[in-house]
Amino acid sequence: MKPIFKIACIFLFIAGLHNGVQAQQVLEPGKLNYFINPKANTLLYQDTLYRGARECKALFYRTGNPQLMHLYQKHQQNKIFGNILGVLGAGIMGAGVGLASNNHQSTGWVLIGAGFTSTIVGGYLIASGQKNLLMAVQLFNDKQHQKIPRVQAGIGFSGNKIGLAVNF
Repeated sequence: MKPIFKIACIFLFIAGLHNGVQAQQVLEPGKLNYFINPKANTLLYQDTLYRGARECKALFYRTGNPQLMHLYQKHQQNKIFGNILGVLGAGIMGAGVGLASNNHQSTGWVLIGAGFTSTIVGGYLIASGQKNLLMAVQLFNDKQHQKIPRVQAGIGFSGNKIGLAVNF
């Protein structure tokens, strides 16, 4: 192994230890938890896993908080446009490499630059969308999670009677 590679690996390892990298994600009970890795828009709240845009949207819209809904909509818009720009940028870069290698150098390099720029902007939009979702989760945990209506039902027995109680 080359010594520069060994030094780089050791540096990355030490930097990871210094920044507090954790192997597991901490789940706070009773709060809304956001999972970064498994699938986009994966949230855990009160032992229920919310996956995908439709389920997360229903959770946020139940609160009736306009700021929470706005942050979620910004997250969705940034995520969609970021993915579109990322895919288009990758395709344009591929076309540019093909043109640059077939004696159309100026057009090829322009397409490579445009594709690279589009990919970078798409990545920024995706990261910005994730930031908006994290802000929505923090807002939900700070103010709104107590206000979600809970429906409770109970059945009681006494002697010859049966009772049903529904609390809203």
